Amino acid sequence: MISLRALFDLATLPLKLLIVLLKYPIFGGVNKRYKNDLANSLKVILCRSLINFPVKDTPIFATTPTGDMINKGIGKSYPHRTRLPHFGEKFDKQSYWLVESKNRKPNDPVLIYLHGGGYFLDVAPQQIETLLSIYHLLEPAKKQRFSILVLNYNLTSKGYPVPHQLAQLVETYTSLVKGGAENLLLMGDSAGGNLAVTFTQYLRLNKTGLPYPKSIILVSPWVKLIPEVYQNTPGHSYYNYSANDVVQYDRFSSAEVYEGTLGDTKLKLLTVSPGNCPYDSKDWEDIDTFKKPGYSVFVLAGEHESFRDDILEWSKYTLDYPIPSSLGDSGGVYNPKIHKYIRNNKGSAYVDVNIEPLGVHDLCFFENLLLSKLENDPSLTIDGVDPKQFFAVVNIVKFLDTVLPGN
Repeated sequence: MISLRALFDLATLPLKLLIVLLKYPIFGGVNKRYKNDLANSLKVILCRSLINFPVKDTPIFATTPTGDMINKGIGKSYPHRTRLPHFGEKFDKQSYWLVESKNRKPNDPVLIYLHGGGYFLDVAPQQIETLLSIYHLLEPAKKQRFSILVLNYNLTSKGYPVPHQLAQLVETYTSLVKGGAENLLLMGDSAGGNLAVTFTQYLRLNKTGLPYPKSIILVSPWVKLIPEVYQNTPGHSYYNYSANDVVQYDRFSSAEVYEGTLGDTKLKLLTVSPGNCPYDSKDWEDIDTFKKPGYSVFVLAGEHESFRDDILEWSKYTLDYPIPSSLGDSGGVYNPKIHKYIRNNKGSAYVDVNIEPLGVHDLCFFENLLLSKLENDPSLTIDGVDPKQFFAVVNIVKFLDTVLPGN
């Protein structure tokens, strides 16, 4: 039975959205990033409301199975962009192909997508739409051999606490390896980013014999599951930006999130929450993905997202990322000396760290409208996409075009 709190949240959501609509013509959007963007302002409120919804009641939103959402929802809405080999077909009991390259060979890259949603929300259509946009904007030679698999992991809201999802990823990853795949990539946003990062620690600590991912793409990764009290003080991203971000300190520091996410699982484990463990660079130096030539890492954080400090701290200890001393309010002006860091040394992994000016949490939810443009104009290329409006997509596509095989 749905709780009274959930009923209240549902009843008040239309009012919250109406307030945004009424204020927009006079005051603009809900934050600096979307001051002139009504659609994404409404989406911020909607995403925030979903994240703050009682965890045990969130299954009421799971009205459409993931397979149906992909095939009947996305497939019918974008018939031209989903006419792909094996689109919507199951690989195993917990994953679906968005595209599997024809006559896939062992060295052909396979990206496993790990969706965000706090581990308690299903993959959303917006995330799949953004993922398909990235695929269609790749250079033709890169796209031809590229495959994308969506892991439909079990949710904490349905009785599967962390690290159950890690076990599912290990299972699917193992199946791909046993099937001959040699070039595996992971992409995760928010909770999916946590899953990607903790998977590398699982491989390091358990000596499974499985190969490390050749590349990892992290969008607003949730590297620290539970914030500490000091982070809710001036000068810290949780304190400075919670009011206007999707992620808010009060919610993520709550007992409900802690217990709902972990159950009886210990928090301070590298395979659960690296950011809640004392950082030591030695814990990461033996992971090929982050250190070895031929491997690569992409990281994206929003300048005004609550997770920013946690993401950049993790990047510092794992990727030797030099956190900019002048990082703050850019006013929306992109400065590559502050917002872009690339490490391209012959003796180490390729690293690409990005900070979106004024950006908020998890752009995979906010850049999905690009797929409609691609549906209507199949000739659109990455050079014709606005890098400010679609910051994540443009930078991820350029990263993949750099690291994927193909001329």
